[in-house]
Amino acid sequence: MKRLTPWLVPIVQVLIAVGFILLVYAVSWFGETYTFKATSYEPYDPFFGDFVYLEYDSFEGKQDVESGTVYVSFKTGDDGYATIDRVSSRPFFGGTRANYYDRQVYIDDMSSYRVAEEETSAIEGAKTFEVDVDVAPWGMVRPHDLRSTEAETE
Repeated sequence: MKRLTPWLVPIVQVLIAVGFILLVYAVSWFGETYTFKATSYEPYDPFFGDFVYLEYDSFEGKQDVESGTVYVSFKTGDDGYATIDRVSSRPFFGGTRANYYDRQVYIDDMSSYRVAEEETSAIEGAKTFEVDVDVAPWGMVRPHDLRSTEAETE
């Protein structure tokens, strides 16, 4: 037992790290993919960071809930883009945690998108995007695959 004791803490730390990594990928494995239409309120700037900050027009509108923490679910609309299906002040299975304030739903995990180095040239200067988001049954979200919807002009 004395030989195992110094290795116990590092082994537990590695197992926890691997568990978190698997949890992130489990969102894609078990979740449903939705495509959202988004606009950038702060365009990509290579000098100030590798994130694009996004707003979703489909998250606007009067909801029948009080301001504060809410839980939302999504559905795909007729145009192929996702919209809010259900908003509740109480947690429900499949509900993603969000904030509701000033007629706008904010989901922190979807408000910024980390841009990979190989994607920067494709989105530089763009203001409107499509973004695919995996939504897990337990409410986690994982945005991926950001695409500019602006026509290429030369």
